[in-house]
Amino acid sequence: MPELPEVETVRRGLAQQTAGFAIAKVTVHRSRAIAHPADPEAFCGALQGCTVGAWSRRGKYLTAQLLRQGEDAGQWGVHLRMTGQFLWMEPKADGSAAPTACSHTRVQLWNGQGQELRFIDTRSFGQMWWVPPGQPLETV
Repeated sequence: MPELPEVETVRRGLAQQTAGFAIAKVTVHRSRAIAHPADPEAFCGALQGCTVGAWSRRGKYLTAQLLRQGEDAGQWGVHLRMTGQFLWMEPKADGSAAPTACSHTRVQLWNGQGQELRFIDTRSFGQMWWVPPGQPLETV
């Protein structure tokens, strides 16, 4: 399981890579990776069209502020558990898509420029959730 220094390193990396990342498409490959809402389609719908704001960390939980047209769109929460990790993919120089996702890819997020953020979790313990605007994080 990642210790606090590793989780903080992930937070800093996400803050740098995803600043202003406008989520155009979300694909959930394993529904168990989504803790809330229970329906992965609802999770995808909540994140699509949002821009990722500031990342924060509470213990080993990571949260990103989501904005939709400058307004609060809730929070995106992540817990890496034992083997969760993020992989940032750039489109190839010739404009073609990044390599096909591996079998351990649980969630993929794309922006309009073809950049992709993959959540990869070998043991499938990591989870994500969406917290609606105004709802305390602790209630989910």
